[in-house]
Amino acid sequence: MASLIDNIISLEKEADLIVEQAHATSKKVHKASQDEIARYRDELAGELEIRLNQFKAEAEKRYQDGLADINRKRSEKLDALRKLPDDYIVFQARKIIDRFNNW
Repeated sequence: MASLIDNIISLEKEADLIVEQAHATSKKVHKASQDEIARYRDELAGELEIRLNQFKAEAEKRYQDGLADINRKRSEKLDALRKLPDDYIVFQARKIIDRFNNW
């Protein structure tokens, strides 16, 4: 009878040890998964930062290119106006004045 009780106690101790090991393994797995999630989150944040910087650089380039194009067109039009002969400008001014006078 004593050996049966000893066997049961031994089995209970083994079961307790297995449960403790399972808890320890579970904690390790949980910690490892939390670390992996944190690493993945950091990796995604880094990729997002890179993509945002690329988008910002592209938007800035498009803005600068557009601004340069606008400035070029403005300069061309101002140059065209400067090249007009004085008598043509006087002629156009007189047409405007006549229009207001005959209104």
